[in-house]
Amino acid sequence: MSSGEPSLLGPGTRALVTGATGFIGSHLVRRLVGDGVEVHALTSTVSTLFPVRLADLRGAFELHEGNLCDRGAMEAVVDAARPTHVFHLGAYTHVGKSWQRVDECVQTNVQGTVGLLEALAGSGYTRFVNMGTSEIYGAVPVPFREDGPVNPISPYAASKYAAERFCRVFCEGRGWPIVMLRPFNAFGPAQTIDRVIPEIVLRALRSEPLRMTQGRQTREFNYVEDLVDGLVRAAAVPGLEGELLNLGCGEDVSIRDLAELVLDLLGNPVRPEFGAIPERPTEIWEMRCDSSRARDLLGWKPSHTLAEGLVATIEWYRAQAADPTSPFLA
Repeated sequence: MSSGEPSLLGPGTRALVTGATGFIGSHLVRRLVGDGVEVHALTSTVSTLFPVRLADLRGAFELHEGNLCDRGAMEAVVDAARPTHVFHLGAYTHVGKSWQRVDECVQTNVQGTVGLLEALAGSGYTRFVNMGTSEIYGAVPVPFREDGPVNPISPYAASKYAAERFCRVFCEGRGWPIVMLRPFNAFGPAQTIDRVIPEIVLRALRSEPLRMTQGRQTREFNYVEDLVDGLVRAAAVPGLEGELLNLGCGEDVSIRDLAELVLDLLGNPVRPEFGAIPERPTEIWEMRCDSSRARDLLGWKPSHTLAEGLVATIEWYRAQAADPTSPFLA
């Protein structure tokens, strides 16, 4: 663990991680392998190429290929992995593009979650951690609380909320050991370049125009290793079955101020063009969580400030930008 504490999960733990080759999933796999966990990683991509985010860990974990929507494939993976702990991160995750891919959102996020849970029936697993999203809250007053209202306003958010509700149904109706998380925005090394922080960093490094909205909307940004620590704690801490927990720092920043901070750290090589693109018609203007339940029940809190995480992230992308063979910038 980055904090120097003893491992919460270690030898004897068999973890199945869905969405393992994605941004947060790959960091989680890296953490679990480092903790001595037997890791079984699920990817929906059928390829002869090993996932680039985990290329240096080849041989350190077992990689399984299968589509979440394929019930037979999920049963085969569960039979092969025999997991004690399941981290369910596999999902269709793009908020904006979800309007054009509603069917995929429903199939992957809802049916995929239900199919995985049913494939686990009778397997004797210890804990299932469901990765929800802060987008479930939608346009409701801040700070967002687990016992407060929700108003998902995109197909992505609605599908993730439906998946979370099925987790609740199985937990309460069948007594299955499930913990539900709502993480807030993550950032860090190896994030896809269409997300806001990597886009700002790379356009600045390349001296390209940086066209943005007015940037009045606020968001939390949490360093990915901090969220991974919360995930591990949600799997390890006893007595959490049925709990719903926010994972976030509880501090938001406007996108305008975020862009200016990133550019300051880079020496201001470009000027942002605020207002050059229109706002999203269903914009959520303010997102900030109350994470006191996670702090109390998990003993969790972020270890990185926004600036500290940005420095580490910038240096990672700077190294990638200097490497013409980097697979991360394609």
